[in-house]
Amino acid sequence: MQLLELFLHRHGRAPTARETLRVDGDTVQIGPWFAKTRTKHREGHLPADHAALVAAFFDGDWCAPNPVPAAVAQHAPRP
Repeated sequence: MQLLELFLHRHGRAPTARETLRVDGDTVQIGPWFAKTRTKHREGHLPADHAALVAAFFDGDWCAPNPVPAAVAQHAPRP
């Protein structure tokens, strides 16, 4: 979960299905992990506690086509 949080803070958006993240010289396949996690959630195969952990990083539906990270939503200008 820390890697997802790091990605969201660095990029201000959710990872796409093929994105990677460089951490301490290692490449992490964050995009494929996030895509598989979303698929498992949609199919009802993701434990509720795991879904809650991921959902905490987003404002609204994290399985939507363009989920908004909570940190971005908090800093967005109000109309």
